[in-house]
Amino acid sequence: MDNISPVIEYQDKIQDLTIDKIVPNDFNPRERFNEEEEDELIESILNKGILNPIIVYKRKQDDKYIILDGERRYRACKKLNIKTIPARILVREPNVLESLSLMFHIQNVRQEWTEFAISITIKRIIDELGKKFESLNSSDIKYLSEITSLSEYRVRKYLKFLDYPDDVIQMFLHNEVYQKKGIGPDPDILLEMHKPIEDMRDIMPSLLEDFSIKNIIDACIEKKERGIIKANKEFRLISKSLTAARKDEINVSQLERNLYSFFSILDYSPENVYRHSAETVYLYKSIRKNSESFLSELKDFDFNSIDAEKRNEVLHILNQIALVISRNL
Repeated sequence: MDNISPVIEYQDKIQDLTIDKIVPNDFNPRERFNEEEEDELIESILNKGILNPIIVYKRKQDDKYIILDGERRYRACKKLNIKTIPARILVREPNVLESLSLMFHIQNVRQEWTEFAISITIKRIIDELGKKFESLNSSDIKYLSEITSLSEYRVRKYLKFLDYPDDVIQMFLHNEVYQKKGIGPDPDILLEMHKPIEDMRDIMPSLLEDFSIKNIIDACIEKKERGIIKANKEFRLISKSLTAARKDEINVSQLERNLYSFFSILDYSPENVYRHSAETVYLYKSIRKNSESFLSELKDFDFNSIDAEKRNEVLHILNQIALVISRNL
């Protein structure tokens, strides 16, 4: 992979640049600028001035200054018809890869970028490196983490977003840009459904012929919005069921029918899928594991070491266990 400079070097003095010499960065992943936030910033500038200089570099081809940090301050100054803005200027013009990396390092702590804007920008970095996101190895992930100052976990998370079809990505991007914060589909649904969709593609491809991935995600979003699914962790019941199917522990056709119901019937929940397919298998595994552990403890236990009352309590429980077993056989 290409080497990039991890050091941000600025010219010694902060300079006042004329607004018409400044250009927004085409690679800025923050596509959404909330009007309410802009109005608050404008009010602050009117009362206190610009407290923090923007960060820019000079582009040699036209002597324009490209924003690395501070586009919101720049936009507010344009609205106020302010002619100049204080700026810290990089010593040299970065290449595309360095520019993307610097934007991540400068702005990462501010949490201003939306989830899918970050994901798309990571894709730009991967393209710039001449790589394919579908075939990245652990070394590539580590390098992306260094470039973006994101943890490897978060890099993998954003790569999962990229694994979805364009119509799904565009739906979430549109929501991030045009909807109020906290309203609209939860991106974490895509993380929870990533493995289940992979499993369905492998063991029941006909399901994905009848339901597109967009249809599947739409169904999950609606169930979450209607309260059929209250927490994202409930999607893991679908993943557990598919794992059991991959191991030939349950009937694949039966699970496929349950998933058909899940994607087509609003009130059909992940718990319904699990209960009608894999619950018995997992209960069996739990009972067997606990029974083996209990039997081992029982063999090693000296009943003479406890008094008669405690001994009777244990014998009563053992009789209850025997009664349950006899009723179910």
